[in-house]
Amino acid sequence: MTVFIEHPTFWFYLIDISLIIATLLHMLYQRRSPQNLMAWTLTLLLLPFIGVVLYIIFGSRKLLYAKRRKAKISLQPVSDLLPDQPFAQRIERLLRANQIAGSSNDNQVHLCQNGEAAFQHFLNLIESTQRQIHLQTYILENDATGRAILEALCRKAQEGVEVRLLLDAIGSFKLYLCRKPLKKLQQAGGQFAFFQPPLHSLLKSQINLRNHRKIYLFDQQILLTGGMNLSHDYLGANPHEQRWQDLMIEIRGSSLIHYQNIFNEDWFYTTGERLQTHPASGPAPTTGEIVQVIPSGPDIDSDALFETLLQGIHMAQEEIEIVTPYFIPDSDILNALLIAVKRGVRVTLVSPHKSDHLLFDLGRSSYMRELAEQGGEILLYPHTMLHAKLVMIDRQNLFIGSANLDYRSLFINHEVVNCIYSPALIKDITSWLAPIKQACIPYYPTQQKGRRLFENLTRIFAPIL
Repeated sequence: MTVFIEHPTFWFYLIDISLIIATLLHMLYQRRSPQNLMAWTLTLLLLPFIGVVLYIIFGSRKLLYAKRRKAKISLQPVSDLLPDQPFAQRIERLLRANQIAGSSNDNQVHLCQNGEAAFQHFLNLIESTQRQIHLQTYILENDATGRAILEALCRKAQEGVEVRLLLDAIGSFKLYLCRKPLKKLQQAGGQFAFFQPPLHSLLKSQINLRNHRKIYLFDQQILLTGGMNLSHDYLGANPHEQRWQDLMIEIRGSSLIHYQNIFNEDWFYTTGERLQTHPASGPAPTTGEIVQVIPSGPDIDSDALFETLLQGIHMAQEEIEIVTPYFIPDSDILNALLIAVKRGVRVTLVSPHKSDHLLFDLGRSSYMRELAEQGGEILLYPHTMLHAKLVMIDRQNLFIGSANLDYRSLFINHEVVNCIYSPALIKDITSWLAPIKQACIPYYPTQQKGRRLFENLTRIFAPIL
């Protein structure tokens, strides 16, 4: 026995088992789904020590932010009254139980029809802003689109407008490494910051927690949001045949207070500077569209976005239309969609034929097959990358924002989504979606046993992608 204990292999396995137990306890503390627990457990067992390192780097989901000075986000209702729309009422009760009552009923919402219109509108809003520009995005590229936006921001900063630019350090990694274009903005009087710098976040096991929110605020009176980052892939001055299909919406109204609060918390966490939210001056509109702002991520105590999507799917009566570039749903979301199909709801998924991430394409296969075999319709867009993210319920209720329908968006990334009740916006988005659906290729599940086995195998590890 003594000889065995003295053998290096004994200590190798003892240390590895101890690390695995400690990691499992950490995962249980973070309230993970059974699929995610199983995927990480297999990774830990199959990759001794390496699996633990991978979990430390990429496995974090919810952290004790009080020790890291990022406050939990809570949104206060702008009115004590519940919305008068039945669907919105049920969602609002759920949001208030999660301390993010981001509902208001005096909003005007409009769709930017394409990347060229969104780009021109973006520049026009920068030019017309008088007091304050707060921009937060995952990706800002130093390409023609990004340079045009930065030049416009420099001009406004020189005029005395308060300009703040918050970028995710991984999403905008090229600018993180080479900051010369951003230094020009700083010299003009603007400010910029990078959310979760790689080395800093790696040391704190937070590198997996990226900020994927798109918040473009102008004078706290006009908001642009959706799925579009600030690069030539998404928007630009001229049409481009390889430009990604994506959506950007404009919102005016009381919901901007919630967006400003979210930006303020992210800015404070990144820079230590505390900003104030100033309600828009002038008489507030008394009528408009209902908008419910739903932030999600490590700075939210609960999984409110996941819960509201699940609630919305269960409330659907006739039709559910989903557009997402990455379809790796939690088992509860998938089961809700399968149940919806069985109770006669028409479920349609629109996704790119090939996305920009091969691993995600492999990981989604078994989920698409299961949905299709139960009667769901799956359409694959064969042209450019389809990057839009929306869930439309009964052509009456719309979830739209930065989150994809995958585990990363629903449980890991910092995201923000709107639940909007606007017949005009839904009509415009339905019109936008119609030619995309018409150009799609129907998906049919493979019957090859080897392929099906491979798809089921990738499903085991899909929750950790």
